[in-house]
Amino acid sequence: MADVGSSRGWCFMPDVTHPLMPAASRRRGITLVEFLVVISIIGVLLMILFPAVHRSREAARQTQCQNNLKQIGLSLHNYHDIHNSLPSGWVGVTGGNVSALGGPGWAWGAQLLPQLDQSPLVYRSRFDQPIVSSTNESIRTAEVEVFRCASDRSEPTWRLTGARLSTVRIASSNYVGAFGSRGWDDLAAERQGQQLVGDGVFYHNSSTRFLDIIDGLSGTVLAGERANDEIQNRHSTWVGVVPGAENAIARVVGSGETTPGSGTKQARGFSSKHGRGAYFLFGDGRVKYVDGRIAEVIFESLLSRARGELTQGY
Repeated sequence: MADVGSSRGWCFMPDVTHPLMPAASRRRGITLVEFLVVISIIGVLLMILFPAVHRSREAARQTQCQNNLKQIGLSLHNYHDIHNSLPSGWVGVTGGNVSALGGPGWAWGAQLLPQLDQSPLVYRSRFDQPIVSSTNESIRTAEVEVFRCASDRSEPTWRLTGARLSTVRIASSNYVGAFGSRGWDDLAAERQGQQLVGDGVFYHNSSTRFLDIIDGLSGTVLAGERANDEIQNRHSTWVGVVPGAENAIARVVGSGETTPGSGTKQARGFSSKHGRGAYFLFGDGRVKYVDGRIAEVIFESLLSRARGELTQGY
């Protein structure tokens, strides 16, 4: 008897979802629970990954900051080998008489440019002219990377504040010289014919020799970090002291009146974007992070050059 199905042309196809079919032949979607589990795992991984990436980048920026100070230290030693002294904290003279707020005001950083491979800037500048002179605009606003900490995201230049200076911009810096253990008297700074002297290595018309640092190069700070604060208009510069500008001297040097990161007299102190502390360059070329919790008396000792203190560990 003939097969009825075959005589009518019927074709019997197997059920693709039959339980006896291989698992590879069946389609299976993802459940909502599985989807939520995957999303949760991805979220946890991102929570772990992002802080790790941030820490690694910050570590790289801190390393760059240390390298900047090391390069500045090497340049200071080269300068000393050539001139038998460190550069002046800043140069101030008025009418042939010494004056802390006189001209031309060029700071130790500007004097160090030839040792920092910045000779083209020097050739285009007139150091016998005021900093705000139009002939010195190229050097006044130049961004020199070695003076900039990678963790500080402030603008490379900032606008001066003071009489007739609101249109003048000047280059930013994150490193200032060591004026001394204590600060300076603002009234004394305004007197002509009087040198403004600090007990550190960089002060008004200074010419400090390594022989003058009797506290020892390894225990004496040459320069340190200072973070710029755009909100409170706290900026530093490597260019120099501009007569008539607000906090002109504090822009290029710092004192040990407060420990790193302290809020009081912050305009004259040291700070950084690396937490409560800052990196410092010592006379022997070392760069070390000094925590803000350091004892005040020890920090003052690090900023002086010849008080005879013992600062073991620094």
